[in-house]
Amino acid sequence: MSEVKAKPHNTARLAPNLYCKACGWPIIHVCCNDEMSVEPWGTDYWGYCSNKGCKNHEGEDWGQCGLDFAFRDDMARPDGERR
Repeated sequence: MSEVKAKPHNTARLAPNLYCKACGWPIIHVCCNDEMSVEPWGTDYWGYCSNKGCKNHEGEDWGQCGLDFAFRDDMARPDGERR
């Protein structure tokens, strides 16, 4: 078995001002540059809810139209407080 190496810090991050419609938690944006870039997923980007208990934690392909389960809140500050 080969040794697993740490991924670059820019492979996953919180998506700015993007939240889950089901629970309101922040969305995580992931660059799929290993096994998720091939079938059955076959995608370059993935998005999922950061709440492990949410139905959207499993996530979905982040295509041109964005995520079906997310909404944008441009009034939210990076620290989570409202403007």
